[in-house]
Amino acid sequence: MKKAYPIPTDTASSQARAADPGNSAWVSANAGSGKTHVLAQRVIRLLLNGTDPSKILCLT
Repeated sequence: MKKAYPIPTDTASSQARAADPGNSAWVSANAGSGKTHVLAQRVIRLLLNGTDPSKILCLT
């Protein structure tokens, strides 16, 4: 059985704030870390929540 490692409280709260569709987000990380995946998932989440596509700006 694998040992479970809890997510630190500060990390969990940062992730929750970043995932909030009411907040803007800035993602900066190394190549291959999943930034584009995070961006795509966020855009999908915004669209599913009814955000007007003309109100979404993505810069890469």
